[in-house]
Amino acid sequence: MRINPLIAAQFSLLLLGVFLAMPSFAQNSSLDQAAVVLAQVTGKDVRPFSSRDFGRERNPKGRSVLIPNDSAERFLELLRQQLPPGAIAFVGVTNSLAHPKPEGVELVVAEGKDQFDILRVASTDGINYGLQTEDIVRELQIWDQEYGIDIWQAETDTVQLRLRTTPKNLHEFAARVYKFCPDIVDQGVGDIRALEQAIAESKGVFLWWD
Repeated sequence: MRINPLIAAQFSLLLLGVFLAMPSFAQNSSLDQAAVVLAQVTGKDVRPFSSRDFGRERNPKGRSVLIPNDSAERFLELLRQQLPPGAIAFVGVTNSLAHPKPEGVELVVAEGKDQFDILRVASTDGINYGLQTEDIVRELQIWDQEYGIDIWQAETDTVQLRLRTTPKNLHEFAARVYKFCPDIVDQGVGDIRALEQAIAESKGVFLWWD
């Protein structure tokens, strides 16, 4: 029996589509590619998760390594230079409550469209002040529009970010930060003037909700 060449060609294309859809033939995801870069940059074994809830819960949407605290920002900068499109990187849990307690801090990669997905992967909140993750995201998006920010660290109760431009009225901005995150003054620097000075010197903001 002679096979119609057109039908044979269509059948071949169908089979090719099936093979390409199989995991062994599919293109690696942004997360897989980012995990490879993470291993190459740090020389560490990559864990198939990142951490939430003070290090006590595993998030399968992230990949992570443990590195010394004093090298975290350096590795993060190198990592971000090589990330594939659709991937984010940040320093995650720095003070884990997991048992046994891991040594070092967490360097995380995950899929994300922008830096605000960092907070979603880390599940950051200020729950004692009624702040859910998306509440924090909305406030920081406003800061980003006004000054430009770079979120580089996030975990359950903490966010650290750099300011790309210094607010012209720094005292007013410090008061705004205090209203949003009272604990950094009340249990931290002591008053808004000291917070203003800390922001000016670091060109960044440290947020922490007890």
